[in-house]
Amino acid sequence: MAVHVVAVGSRSSRSLPALVMPLVLLGAAACQSRPAPALPEPTPTVDTAALERFYEQKPGWRACKGHKAFRCADVEVPLDYLDPEARTLRIAVTRLKATGSRLGSLLVNPGGPGASGVEFAYSARGVFTSRVRERYDIVGFDPRGVGESNGIRCLDDDQLDRYHATDSTPDNGAERQRLRTMSRRYAEECQDKSGWLLPHMGTRNVARDLDILRAVLGEQRLNYYGASYGTQLGQVYAGLFPGRIRRMVLDSVVDSKYWAGEVQERQLLALDEEFDRFLGSCVRHGCTLGSDLKEARANVWKLLGRTDERRLRSPDGRKVSDTDIHTASVLLAMEPRLWSTGRQAFAEAARGEGRLFRRLADAARGRSPRGLYDSSIPAWMAVTCLETPEEIRRERATDRQIARMAGRSPIFADVNSTIACSYWKPASIPQEAVEPRDAGPVLLLNNTRDPRTPLAWAEAVTKRFPGAALLTNEAEGHGVYGRGACVNRAVDDYLIAGALPAAAGCSDSGPDY
Repeated sequence: MAVHVVAVGSRSSRSLPALVMPLVLLGAAACQSRPAPALPEPTPTVDTAALERFYEQKPGWRACKGHKAFRCADVEVPLDYLDPEARTLRIAVTRLKATGSRLGSLLVNPGGPGASGVEFAYSARGVFTSRVRERYDIVGFDPRGVGESNGIRCLDDDQLDRYHATDSTPDNGAERQRLRTMSRRYAEECQDKSGWLLPHMGTRNVARDLDILRAVLGEQRLNYYGASYGTQLGQVYAGLFPGRIRRMVLDSVVDSKYWAGEVQERQLLALDEEFDRFLGSCVRHGCTLGSDLKEARANVWKLLGRTDERRLRSPDGRKVSDTDIHTASVLLAMEPRLWSTGRQAFAEAARGEGRLFRRLADAARGRSPRGLYDSSIPAWMAVTCLETPEEIRRERATDRQIARMAGRSPIFADVNSTIACSYWKPASIPQEAVEPRDAGPVLLLNNTRDPRTPLAWAEAVTKRFPGAALLTNEAEGHGVYGRGACVNRAVDDYLIAGALPAAAGCSDSGPDY
């Protein structure tokens, strides 16, 4: 079925041009000279005293396999913060030490939900400037249920191949029934294999894990960079621990008011608009789809119609369907760096070949060239389903809703990828807009034409954060930091000196892909 790297997206798409990112922890030596980190203030629902042992633990650092410059550790957290003396989890952490005069630890989250922070940190040299890496230890972690932190598994790899081959835009009753059947099976298998973890996958629990990591690293206050869904995590943290933020960068901002019940549907039209931008680029660079946007769009629809009936060839023997092209198109709409690959994919399709579409779709679904799936999609599903209101869960499996979403966005009817939520067992935990009391001078970043996190969301969140500043970048695509000198200078000055940008905008659009 059509799927996404995440409901909102992640910075992991940065490495997708090489087609298809990492994290690190702090050493004990960095903690020993610091005063004992303060515990969070008591709340009506969490027994702070029972959490003391988690906050006071010392990580056992070790070499990270395959990454010589990094040190890895596991940090213990409660499975259930309402019962912290019961079962626990191990959160995988990795750290790249500062190269110069150290300011502290910068905890990073690339988005998702479901993206690996450990993998993101391993790419720190390609993401964070040398100025930031000189002053901060870059620290990444796999959130609960992701990667090395009890990564959720629902179906085996062969079953996942069949699941993702299900037609996500059903044309008749039989196809709609198969879509529902496969979605139900997915939800039931998740419950059977990971039912003990699913009720505890919510963003609030990850934010509490983040605060334990802050303390274990010896930090009195949190330094944090979060992208895409990572901005939702940052907002929830600010709501729970508003006085514990030193520096916080929220890149490509989710409006917590819409997470997660409406966020996907609100992204559909933006994705359509960005896909048109890809088609426009395709036309400018000489495109097999046609000589103008109207012709290119019409030929995409024709290709989807043909591959619904007659699939494209792929070197590994798996045929490429319209559903695979839908999934690949999500990446093309999100990431201009992939547009050259997209042009080649459509050129191949004109010859009946689907090699690049297969590669793009597999990358979006977390499938390696060896046929092994990571935990990104199951973890994304677990958080999304848990935090989607019950009434929206139930509605998504109805013929009316399936048809309505397909009608609104023939390519990006991504509600169909969350039909499994209709059969989810854990009770829904709907999220509310975060209204932090004292978050400090948070820096928000957003591109003006972002298909996953529209600029209006960043503007709304900025108004709810006292003292926050929004830096807009005149560009398309998802992810701001790393786009160019203007953006990098503003973010680096904030992280290093606490200086919010004097100018309100940049124009680091990057090359014409």
